[in-house]
Amino acid sequence: MTMLLPKFELHQPTTVGDAVALAKQLGDDVDYISGGTDLLPNYKCGLNARKHVISLQHIDELKFIGAGAGDGKGVRPQTAKGSDPISIGAGVTLTELEHNTDVPAGVREAAAHIASPLLRESGTLGGNLMLDNRCHFFNQSYFWRNSLGYCLKADGDRCHVVPRINVDGKSVLNDKVCVATHSSDLAPMLIALGAEASFHGPDGKRTIKLNDFYYGDGIERFERKPGEILVKVTLPEWALNVRSGWKKLAPRQSIDFSVVGVGIALDLDGDKVSKLRVGLGAVDTTPVLFDYAKEDVRKDPNHYLLVDPTKDMPEVIGQPLTDELIETIATHVQTQAQPKLNVPMAPDYRKKMCGVLTRRLLKELRENNG
Repeated sequence: MTMLLPKFELHQPTTVGDAVALAKQLGDDVDYISGGTDLLPNYKCGLNARKHVISLQHIDELKFIGAGAGDGKGVRPQTAKGSDPISIGAGVTLTELEHNTDVPAGVREAAAHIASPLLRESGTLGGNLMLDNRCHFFNQSYFWRNSLGYCLKADGDRCHVVPRINVDGKSVLNDKVCVATHSSDLAPMLIALGAEASFHGPDGKRTIKLNDFYYGDGIERFERKPGEILVKVTLPEWALNVRSGWKKLAPRQSIDFSVVGVGIALDLDGDKVSKLRVGLGAVDTTPVLFDYAKEDVRKDPNHYLLVDPTKDMPEVIGQPLTDELIETIATHVQTQAQPKLNVPMAPDYRKKMCGVLTRRLLKELRENNG
């Protein structure tokens, strides 16, 4: 099998309603596509290709940045910064996000470090949030995977990263748990900023916290109902008035996916911490939220597969953001991170860099009130 696109039927609706109706009509054998910078390479590798692909590229109502719901005429600015929650359409390109000064600095920084300038012209917010999880044993050609014997995530019945698991006190072959890594840059940053995601599907419309959308399964990845389209992401008012930033570790500064990503939302009352949320990426099957106010905490044991952000969480709120406290926070993030050997760079090194990037970013945000 060569690395050519498989045959599929392309549909090009011009409204969200038409796209949802098409998905309902076509059933399970369908994918949505916008920029296609991740989906099409996966198709070329024979990874879970569908017979029908619905393009969202011509739906103008998905392309806006502003305080309202979008007017179908493309990107428009927010009115007064901090006056209202800000919504970002799922069809907004990464380049537009990178250069829009109405969105928080951390979002701009995360967008600016995704892929390459050319790919950011095509890639979208929605595509990055719906990014498929990555693994050495999944993101390969059909020939490569066939020679090894496939994996749980595509065509196979076992995990090569964690080949055995403990079930009822016995070590058994792992034919159930996929640990593919979630490598989106925007997801952990937006979760740190308290984003909500709005969907439109055959069963109607719904809005949920973005942090609740993802869950600990490297195959399914998130709680998307059949036929649903991610329409927009909304940031609360407070997200526009805090300090935020993003740092990423990758083999190269361009093209490559994150092997560690850290997004932080920080607010200070004088020198004391009044809000601290750390979004950690590329160390679990989902982005991981460390909310040091201990308010935004998931109770579902299946939400995170590898990391428990609440374990041994230090008291941070109300404390002066000293170098000692920064070290305590960085150590906590590093200790809880549990990266696996399924993306580039050794897990021990990536684990250490979780703490290093957290420390660096906190010190930068402490000094920067912009």
